[in-house]
Amino acid sequence: MLSVFVSGLDAQCGKTLLTAGLAATMQSLSYSTGVYKPIITNSNNNFQQSLTGENLIKHVDPNIVTKYAYNLSSGVTPFVGAYQDGIKIDVNSIYTEFRTFANTLDCCFVEGSNSISTPISQSFSELDFVKAMNIPLLLVVNPNVTSIEHVLAGLKFASSSGIKVLGLVINQYDENSDKLEIKYFPQIIKEFSPVKILGCLPDYGDISQLLPEVLICDILNKISIEEIFNIKIAKLG
Repeated sequence: MLSVFVSGLDAQCGKTLLTAGLAATMQSLSYSTGVYKPIITNSNNNFQQSLTGENLIKHVDPNIVTKYAYNLSSGVTPFVGAYQDGIKIDVNSIYTEFRTFANTLDCCFVEGSNSISTPISQSFSELDFVKAMNIPLLLVVNPNVTSIEHVLAGLKFASSSGIKVLGLVINQYDENSDKLEIKYFPQIIKEFSPVKILGCLPDYGDISQLLPEVLICDILNKISIEEIFNIKIAKLG
């Protein structure tokens, strides 16, 4: 069973886009695939709608299985949102549910909430989730959202935490940007961080108009899937 935890260093960095694309790609390669989100926020009681407002996961592939543990009404951090809703988050129940869910699949992606430092419960962050689940971390960064200084600090923090960091994917990357920090974003990361860049995705604009086949094609051609899972995926050959 292949499992990856997808998180970021800031909210709105493109976690769901990458998760949906990877999941749909693996599903297209005949791996039964699911997406588990421990905690969703500002969801209006709808998992897929909460992710992007455009039902992205089911839009990309309706066969992807989705599941969540907690559904919080507020868009704030889970720790605060749970307090507002009068809910106590039981971390152990999340682990149990994740394992049960993942064991029915060939491939399972866990999507985080806001960032790896997001408070989940008292003295417990999203990074602690990754440690406890004992699955590798794939980070998503967006140069239009997060400064290079923040990215480098976040990568250092994640790398020193003791978890396995697979690498990062740069979302909404424009190699022709007039902003030099964005244009040279990958080169700067390579120069100052040992964390491997596993690919870059472009800015798709209105995600609701994104064709699933375009996203899957970009995942296959622009993202190092085999490095993410650290195996040779024969179905790619």
